[in-house]
Amino acid sequence: MRILLVNDDGINAEGIRTLMRTLSKEHEVFAAAPDRQRSAASMAMTLDTPLRAVPVPVDPPVAGAYAVDGTPVDCARLALGNLVQEPDLVISGINHGPNLGSDTLYSGTCGAAQQAAILYRQAIAMSLDHRNPTHFETAAAVTMRMIDVIKKHPLPFGMFYNVNVPDLPIAEIRGYKVTHLAYVRYNGVYEKREDPLGKPYYWVPRGKLPCEADEDTDYAWMKKGYVTVTPMSFDSAKLDAVDLKEEFGGEA
Repeated sequence: MRILLVNDDGINAEGIRTLMRTLSKEHEVFAAAPDRQRSAASMAMTLDTPLRAVPVPVDPPVAGAYAVDGTPVDCARLALGNLVQEPDLVISGINHGPNLGSDTLYSGTCGAAQQAAILYRQAIAMSLDHRNPTHFETAAAVTMRMIDVIKKHPLPFGMFYNVNVPDLPIAEIRGYKVTHLAYVRYNGVYEKREDPLGKPYYWVPRGKLPCEADEDTDYAWMKKGYVTVTPMSFDSAKLDAVDLKEEFGGEA
């Protein structure tokens, strides 16, 4: 397959570099990723300045890798329009940290996958639990499994698979769960400080509040050691269009 990799952690992030090394053994791989950290960019686009795509050397080499001075969505759009001819699949990630529940509304990882999906491409958003994850090889193995899944279960226009992987050795993964998004709550009070001139400024609050009690969610299952798979779309009427019970039903 011809695969385009994008992300929101930047072209030098270990997640996307792991996918380059792993997938290039069997596939023709291209990468177009931000030249710096662009998490929480959602589907933001650059409208008022030009974009630059600088070729980046990769070891081992892939078919093409570019650092783009834009958002994750910019990377997906520019690559699909100009840099890569007709890829079969777009994979966004591996993200350093989960994209669960309502996190997906803010996620640049999911934003790039959604952008690819509405440009008529099959797309997967891949995320690995924890901000400083260690088991990228597990997420890479899950990615390989999801490539097989999307071959057998291609998605309708506008949909993508959102996949979250526990940061565990592959032998400790308990299975796969096709499930819906949790409601993730955030602390909404920004931390107020003063600069040396006495003028106020604000830091975004960190941390999350306890999630809803529903146990059949991506958040709940991933914390129990399962890979979670959630078909997502801008069109909620299509969310029941994909049935993966036969695919994963016996692995829980």
